[in-house]
Amino acid sequence: MKNLPLELEIQNLADAKAKSLIYTRPLRATSYQLIWVSEGEAIFDIDFNEVTIKAGELLVIYIGQVYRMNTNASFNGKKILFSDAFFKQTELDDNFQQVAELLNPDSPNQKVKLDIEKVEKIFSLAEAELKNEADNFQTYIVYGYLRTLLFEAERILEAGQPAVRYNLNENLTRRFCNAVEKNFHTLKHTEFYMHMLYVCEKTLTRQLKNDIEITPKKYLIKRVVLEAKRMLASSDASVREVSIDLGFDEVTNFNKYFILHTTFTPGAFRDNHRFNSLF
Repeated sequence: MKNLPLELEIQNLADAKAKSLIYTRPLRATSYQLIWVSEGEAIFDIDFNEVTIKAGELLVIYIGQVYRMNTNASFNGKKILFSDAFFKQTELDDNFQQVAELLNPDSPNQKVKLDIEKVEKIFSLAEAELKNEADNFQTYIVYGYLRTLLFEAERILEAGQPAVRYNLNENLTRRFCNAVEKNFHTLKHTEFYMHMLYVCEKTLTRQLKNDIEITPKKYLIKRVVLEAKRMLASSDASVREVSIDLGFDEVTNFNKYFILHTTFTPGAFRDNHRFNSLF
């Protein structure tokens, strides 16, 4: 990757596919990944759900998600990797990250159908710029192309399926989800979040069920279990280390919690997702 002030890299999906053959477990995304398929169909396992991306479709893998590419599928396309710092450049970028349906964590990995010729042109311009000798303008030019692609995708997604536009500071659902994201390792009872948000259980439950069709308790459990699955599948941390990271005082309590909500033991889940022959 070039040493740009803000990291960004464009890869051919064929190259990424070749690299994925050496991995025996899912990878955890440390940057945003914009997946674009120009030919064929790409199949990914993202956070333990199979996602098929057809020609002309774009999808975002979020930071923290675990993913694996199906190396048996036939496809061509591009992948852009960019850091979270991208959304810290301007107020416009920050606002986009907070409200974009494309980046909505409550309905992640939405696919967007885009004009192939237009997207290929954007990639061509960005790749040509990255081949030039770096100067004071290169980062801004390349990120301008990336913004164009993200805004174009968001325009189509929003027009095709209008959604509730969250405001991070004003919407109760978004405030709760954000609080859970920051604290689920240590706070696993919804009472803590009600106190934190100065809201009663009835109000919080009604708002979440209206916005994302889930209760606060189930949302919190779902987030803890997802993190446990991610760690078990993508890291070498022992089951005990995973339990400690997630704030369980005893590994036996973590085992019971994981079995209750998945029907698998942590070890069995890890084995199943480390050596899946399809990916």
